[in-house]
Amino acid sequence: MIEVKIKKTNSHYQSFVISGHAQSGPYGQDLVCAGVSAIIGGALNAFDKIFSNFVELVVSENKVKILINNLSNEEIQVACQFLHIQLESIYLQYPKNINIQEVS
Repeated sequence: MIEVKIKKTNSHYQSFVISGHAQSGPYGQDLVCAGVSAIIGGALNAFDKIFSNFVELVVSENKVKILINNLSNEEIQVACQFLHIQLESIYLQYPKNINIQEVS
């Protein structure tokens, strides 16, 4: 299962941590993992190109962390909301393969 942990402070996105594997199909044919990977890959590219001075991106073999250093930047918050909505769209279709938690 893919685990998504989203941390907010006073309604401002502070971090996303994404880990795991959906295991919804054979290797190379897992549509849930492919969808989440595409969403996360696009988000990482956008955060790196647009907000590189305000975020920390940590990518390892089975985990991605997006750490927001400037919580008051409205554009970053909108980008985070966009990411959250995209991940929720996958969750609504495949709740057995992805779990989203808001943590404090």
